[in-house]
Amino acid sequence: MSTPLRELSGHALWRYISGAYLTVGGDRDFHYLLPRIFELAAFSPFEIPDTEIVLGKLERARWTTWETIEKEAVCQFVDAWFDYAIEQDLRDAAEDWLVSSQAESVLCGAAYAGMPLSGWLARLFEPRSAPLLADLIERYPHGMSAFWEDVPGGFEQLSTLLAQGSA
Repeated sequence: MSTPLRELSGHALWRYISGAYLTVGGDRDFHYLLPRIFELAAFSPFEIPDTEIVLGKLERARWTTWETIEKEAVCQFVDAWFDYAIEQDLRDAAEDWLVSSQAESVLCGAAYAGMPLSGWLARLFEPRSAPLLADLIERYPHGMSAFWEDVPGGFEQLSTLLAQGSA
């Protein structure tokens, strides 16, 4: 590549990530590009849409077989990304009276990656997350991301939580 990693655009990376492990790239490319992909997907979601696809590529990359330090870095980033997404959703709700669905997208993407959702789902019961939880309960099941169809185990975990939240 002739473009430095930090200067790669979301458009260029989206073209890569949408075909990664299907028609383009392999492990070396994915490891090299992942930090920039994560950065743009988390902080510029309009440049790299579909968090679910981004995180789903981790499963294709067999990320659970990576070195411990790499796996921990991925988990820590996704954990911080979820907190950031909650804050963004709540900010949007305060400004527009509409809760966006960034946190739901991170949850669904994490399910695609084969990550346990329990810790993140528990955060939805924290007092600060009340508007987000209420929105999820209101949209459940037909207003949820269509990506959940491909991760029924994750959707079942979310469904259990939402049933508890509405009781």
